[in-house]
Amino acid sequence: MRFFEETPGMGILRNLLYGLIIALIYMYVMILLWRFNTEFLLGYVLIGLSLSFFGWGGERLWLVTISNFFNRSSGWKVLLSRIPLWAMFGGMGYTIAVVLAMKYKILNAQLVPIKNMFFIGAKISCIVQLFLLLITQQSKPLQPTIKQSLL
Repeated sequence: MRFFEETPGMGILRNLLYGLIIALIYMYVMILLWRFNTEFLLGYVLIGLSLSFFGWGGERLWLVTISNFFNRSSGWKVLLSRIPLWAMFGGMGYTIAVVLAMKYKILNAQLVPIKNMFFIGAKISCIVQLFLLLITQQSKPLQPTIKQSLL
């Protein structure tokens, strides 16, 4: 779903859109769990945007560090190497968003142990990032790496 050349500005716009979509899905899940409250719409949007931007940060970190160890951009080893960063950044993003939303009274949540919030965010982020990876991998052909193009 990359319609334009990847620039920081387009990345920000794309992640704003992804964040709003994540927020809508999060709201839908809250409706299904009978926990939805219209007073907390801004909190849901904050969570969606946080998951989107922190996921993007995790993906960028993977691209500049760990991706250099792989010859191809697809495969199980590559996917498994992304999951820890997705989980870590998603957990941080979700926890920060929930704590900030609670502090500014735009979300009402129980103060469960913070590690539970972290693991909830990690799971959500892994699901979201896996879905986004599948969408972007299907829309573009496999591009050779720098090492392959030099040969």
